[in-house]
Amino acid sequence: MAHLPVVIRTRVGYAGGTTLDPTYHLMGDHTETLEIDFDPEVISYPTILTLFWDNHDAAKDRTYKGRQYLSLLFYHDAEQQKTAHQVKQDWENKHHKKIQTEIHPYTHFYQAEDRHQKYFLKRYPKAHCSITYLFPTYSDYIDSTIAARLNSFVREFGLLADIKQELEFWGLNENEKYILEELLDTIRW
Repeated sequence: MAHLPVVIRTRVGYAGGTTLDPTYHLMGDHTETLEIDFDPEVISYPTILTLFWDNHDAAKDRTYKGRQYLSLLFYHDAEQQKTAHQVKQDWENKHHKKIQTEIHPYTHFYQAEDRHQKYFLKRYPKAHCSITYLFPTYSDYIDSTIAARLNSFVREFGLLADIKQELEFWGLNENEKYILEELLDTIRW
């Protein structure tokens, strides 16, 4: 979903368990998760939920590795909880399948180690280095819309032409815009 212009940022991490400070190798009872920040003025929560269930096999049982790869959805308030259950029911009725996704209250999200953030973009070292250069800290890079969008693009979601059009809206100065335009035009994606 990071390829959608309404997604502001994404982070990978761990949630849903009780283990303090989980890591990839010591996850405990947590599940690998993706945290998505989106603009609710542009896209509705029900639409995000429908996209979530449409873009992975929501009916597949993922308990084969314990809780690590479960399909989980976390809600932040009673309204989101109600909406999640309603959209889930609508999806099941439409597709004649039972969604296996667990729906739980959000408690805490532990951001995964740096090596897991923007994982697919890191397979393009020139792009990764050029983009991280634009941000004062690595955390700013991880939280950026640019990195989320390019990470999604290299995973074959979204179009390069769309990313180029979005540059105007990302609050970049002329030098940053030039660096990104040059990168987008010259790198072998």
